[in-house]
Amino acid sequence: MKKIVYVLVFAALIASLAGCGSSAAAPGTSPTVASDVRLPDLLDHKNLAFGRDVPDWVMLEQGEIEELPKYKDFYVFKFEESGSSLDGVKLWAQQFTAAATIAQQVNNRVQVKVGGANVGDRNETGGYIEMALKSLSDATFSGYKEAENYWLKRRHYKQDGSVDREDFTYYSLYTIPRKTLDGLISKALNDTSVQEKPKTENEKAARERVKALLEEGL
Repeated sequence: MKKIVYVLVFAALIASLAGCGSSAAAPGTSPTVASDVRLPDLLDHKNLAFGRDVPDWVMLEQGEIEELPKYKDFYVFKFEESGSSLDGVKLWAQQFTAAATIAQQVNNRVQVKVGGANVGDRNETGGYIEMALKSLSDATFSGYKEAENYWLKRRHYKQDGSVDREDFTYYSLYTIPRKTLDGLISKALNDTSVQEKPKTENEKAARERVKALLEEGL
C-alpha cells in the first residue's frame, strides 16, 4: 500500500513540474507586455490649437532625425526635460548651456567611432584622442543653433489604471552643419600646441588612421 502511495505522489510531482515548465517563456523570447497596461494619454501639445499634428522629429531618435532629408547636411542633438510646469521646463531650456552638452556628445561619438575601428593599439591613440577632445570641449562652439522646440502634456497611469500624474515634456533640437563640426574636430586633431609628438612610427601611423577615419564624419 505504501508503495502505491509513493508512486502516486511521485507522479503528481512530475505532472506539476511539467505544467510549470510549459507555462514559462521559451528561451530567447521577449516577455510580453500585459494587455491591461494603460499607456499615457496625450492631453495637449504645441500645435493642437492650430489643428496640426505633432512633428515627426519629436518621436524619433537622434540618429533617425539625421537620416531625414531636411537634416542630411547637419548633425543634430536632441534634448528633453519633463516637469509638472510648462513654464518650468521652458525656463530650463532657456538656461540650458548647449555648447558644453553638445561637446560631450561629440566626445562620446568620436570615442564610439574610433573604438569600433581598427586604428591601432589604444596605448598609441588613447592619449592623442583625449587631448584633442579636451581641446575641442574647451573651445567655443560656433555654428550650432536651436532649430526646433516642442512640448507635450501627458497623463500617466498606475498599474491599477488610476491616474499617477500629469506632466509636460519639452524637446529642443539643435543642429550644427556637418562641415562646421568636422572642421572643428579636424582642427583639434591637428593642433600641435596640445599634443606631444608621436614617440614611434607606429604611434604616428595610428594617429593618421584616426584622422582619416574622422574625416569621414561621425
